[in-house]
Amino acid sequence: MWKPLTLLALLGPLAGQAIAQEDWEVWETESGAEVAVAASTADGAPVTWATALNLSTNRILDNGLEIGAVGRFELQQDNPHRAGFSGATGSDFGLGQGAFSGLAPGTGHEHVGTRAQLEQAYVYAEGGYGEVRLGRDKGVAARFYEGAPSLFLKASTANPVLDPTGRAYIRTDNDLTGPALKVSYASPRILGVRAGVSYTPTADVRGLDRDPERRVVGNSQLSVDSAAEAAINVSRRLRESGVRVRGALAYSRADVSSVLRPDIYGTVETWSAGASAEFDTITLGASVLGSNNGLDSGSGDYSAWTIGATKQAFSMEFGVDYGEATDDLTGLKSESWSIGAAKELTDSLRVAGGYRSQTTRFRRVLPLGVPQNEDSADGIVLEITLSL
Repeated sequence: MWKPLTLLALLGPLAGQAIAQEDWEVWETESGAEVAVAASTADGAPVTWATALNLSTNRILDNGLEIGAVGRFELQQDNPHRAGFSGATGSDFGLGQGAFSGLAPGTGHEHVGTRAQLEQAYVYAEGGYGEVRLGRDKGVAARFYEGAPSLFLKASTANPVLDPTGRAYIRTDNDLTGPALKVSYASPRILGVRAGVSYTPTADVRGLDRDPERRVVGNSQLSVDSAAEAAINVSRRLRESGVRVRGALAYSRADVSSVLRPDIYGTVETWSAGASAEFDTITLGASVLGSNNGLDSGSGDYSAWTIGATKQAFSMEFGVDYGEATDDLTGLKSESWSIGAAKELTDSLRVAGGYRSQTTRFRRVLPLGVPQNEDSADGIVLEITLSL
């Protein structure tokens, strides 16, 4: 049995009492698994899939302090040269690579196959004064995320886990450090409001969906160190109308260095905000993010935003969303929208389908002065998720 004595001895004062030896006797363990498959009829889009195993154990001590450990192991087969992972956009315009966006000019792709990663492995203690986590985990900026609803759980328009077309350039979740080792603190939720901070000494863990070192074709391009994050999350149900309102505001910063281009990088600063309103059968939401991408000159900014709505009717969920992203480093501008429906066939099986349009425009530098190149991926998207 995993007993993180050193950490919990330090966190014991959160409950105002010492941890007695007999408190270690009883632990509750939970496990679960999920499988997702996503495919698109767009040209060249392969069938993608992901599976994950979750394991957690916890113990509530006599003094009210909850202690535990959480792990999440993932196996994934995504687009073999997914831009959100490899960083290559196809553009021949640009100076370097975005420290937040991870996007870089160039036509080279890293053809990756099935990948596996320990995405979460942390211990925690939660008491009357809040929660502390230590280990592999997302930072509070990504954990507190709120925004536009999506019909697709994994292949969403923004911040997707699976990207069949390899053209998902929209990120509004402020995930700067990925699953790197970090320490986080989150306050108790008071009147619907919760605040948190995270610190990551070195963001060097190559996650399945976020690569803090921003490798392009296997080579490490950037080093992200001393990353600090702060976020506020609000979740309240309005008493008179019964509407559930959620919102989040987050900020992250880190020191960035590059062996290839040490002259242009300094500090990456990113802010994000999002909100949603959940009525009886309708949910509306939006999110926005802006980052200087690590260039203090302001010449390589990344920005993205999304807006969406879902409607429950006829035992189904219908939805529509739209988003845009702009990356000044690569001259990229991306637009994406989708419309579709989802149905829960059983308590654990869900099917979602719809039409998605993705259009990307790149500024180009050619002898003949061609100003722009356009790339589109339109088609039907199908997603099947199974949770156990």
